[in-house]
Amino acid sequence: MLAAAIFLGSASIAYAASAQTGNIYISPDEIVSGNLFVAGEILTIDGSVSGDVIAAAQKIIISGRVDGDIIAVAQEIIINGDVGGNVRIAGSTLQINGNVARNVNSFGSAISFGPNSRVGWDVYLAGENVNINGVIDGGLSGYAQKVIISGKIGKSVNLAQDIKQSSTSFIIAPTAIINGDLSYEATKEAEISSQASVAGEIKQIVPLVEKSNDWLVWAWKELFVIFSALVVGLAIIYIGKNITIKILTNMEDNPLKISLPGLALFLALPPLALIIAFSVIGIPLSIITISLWMILIYIGKIFSALVMGRLLLSKVGKVAGDKLIWPLVIGVLLIWLLAAIPYFGWLVSLSAAIFGIGGLWNYVYRERQNI
Repeated sequence: MLAAAIFLGSASIAYAASAQTGNIYISPDEIVSGNLFVAGEILTIDGSVSGDVIAAAQKIIISGRVDGDIIAVAQEIIINGDVGGNVRIAGSTLQINGNVARNVNSFGSAISFGPNSRVGWDVYLAGENVNINGVIDGGLSGYAQKVIISGKIGKSVNLAQDIKQSSTSFIIAPTAIINGDLSYEATKEAEISSQASVAGEIKQIVPLVEKSNDWLVWAWKELFVIFSALVVGLAIIYIGKNITIKILTNMEDNPLKISLPGLALFLALPPLALIIAFSVIGIPLSIITISLWMILIYIGKIFSALVMGRLLLSKVGKVAGDKLIWPLVIGVLLIWLLAAIPYFGWLVSLSAAIFGIGGLWNYVYRERQNI
């Protein structure tokens, strides 16, 4: 497969136990010095990491100690251990059961803070179902469809809800302690237990009927998409930095020549998958072909973002040839935000995907010639 061939034999990452199976495991007696950059199916950390953890996986379980930040995207993330820095996570199911020294930013469907959890600073979240059962020394703010607070909040609570939600979705349980104001935007009054403790003012903001929170939902969605692209981009850089630089150099030297095979692949793979579906080989290979096409589009946009970021930073003399983090951040923000513009964004997204696919194909073609 093309996507796999691009990184075959690539440079090593900071740590990658069982990389062949897609599972990464840090045992209890292991200590990872410095930052840990991983991408796989299941990441389990029972040991210690002296730096940051930047990860993209299907499932992430961290029961050990992380001295720095955790930046992760996964379908399910469970943090049972202690974190010395910030936690910035996005996924479907997010659970924090340990101690986080600084801030927590979480974006997901189901977000929960267990009874033994503690956050030293503030929590900012966006989710559908939120359960706060631990201690937050700072404030709690964000967007939630349904939230239950049964733990302790050191400062104020400021939450917003979609006006389309008709049922009572803000519940302040009897065990809740809020040492500040409670401010919430919702159509229904919150269910606040008489035994709960709220030190400050309780204020409900009723949104106007004609007002819509669709823009807020859109903003959270775009933030999640951009965050995911950044994590995937970081994984690409740290798994195969040398290969990435080669691909980017070729893309920058011959942009038009690079784009032509990218356009050809973009247009050819969908009808090819359709033809395969009616052949003897059958539907499984057709699904693989379409999946490959979608992966190429996504990764291609990230490589185009890197080229754009390098170009912009080179104009102001702020980037060296092998420095890719800031080009990634700037490029992803620029391309993904431009791609979100109505009527015009699809053209940006399409162009970035075609250019990136061309760059990936050009690298594979050159490597095959050198064999």
